Amino acid sequence: MTEYTRDFFIANGKLLAVEAFDGFFSPELHYIYEVFRIIDGIPLFVEDHLDRFFQTTLLAGADPDCDRKQLFNEIKTLISANKGGEGNIKISIVQGKSGFQNLLLYFTPHQYPTPEQFANGVAVKLLDAERKNPNAKVMDITLRAETDQIKQADEVYEVLLVDQYGYITEGSRSNVFFIIGDEVITPPLETVLPGVTRKHVMHLCEAHNIRLSEQKIHRNDLLKVDCLFLSGTSRKVLPIGRVDDSIYPTNNELLRLLIRLFDQHVLGYISTHRN
Repeated sequence: MTEYTRDFFIANGKLLAVEAFDGFFSPELHYIYEVFRIIDGIPLFVEDHLDRFFQTTLLAGADPDCDRKQLFNEIKTLISANKGGEGNIKISIVQGKSGFQNLLLYFTPHQYPTPEQFANGVAVKLLDAERKNPNAKVMDITLRAETDQIKQADEVYEVLLVDQYGYITEGSRSNVFFIIGDEVITPPLETVLPGVTRKHVMHLCEAHNIRLSEQKIHRNDLLKVDCLFLSGTSRKVLPIGRVDDSIYPTNNELLRLLIRLFDQHVLGYISTHRN
């Protein structure tokens, strides 16, 4: 799959035609990045994504060579140049073929869940693997390639990572939540990427008096789980229908409530920021 889509991208503050992209993008095994969703020309939760991007640069000891206001203005320029619409924008700090660091903004290919997947859930597989610095959004090309291969070979939507002690931490491109009774549970923040959608789901739980806790869930405790779901930029709140060979219901009342609440929250954000 190609790294970019649309007609224009931004490299080090300059708007360029995508034909020049390959000269600026030659990443090593790890690189800093951030991805957020565009709906009706509006960058969804962009404030949170910029917070996480600059936090990642601090954790990784990188210099983005720009400030927040400059980056936000470049995002608006990129959306306008590519005529808005819906899609995902990616920010990357990578090396180019010249060997120099580049700050890139570009539309990247996306695949959103289908209505059927939101209704019936998706299949996921467990994998014994950990990200070295889970709080920083740094691309691990080796791990990404391994999880992508598993998804294709086993025909699953996502791979859930399991640490050396058997605890489920997060998906390869998502966060994970569990529902047990009337309680929503998600792994502790220090063990996972601080997902923007994760953050908003947790705020919705608090706002609507839904029991919420951050706890480690062992792979052996999945038998106690009533249902579970993924959260993410492209996935929103997405039910899981199968983990390995175990089937989980997707019509759970609390799960369906969270899906509705999050969809309403997104619509409210878009409406407010459009005006």
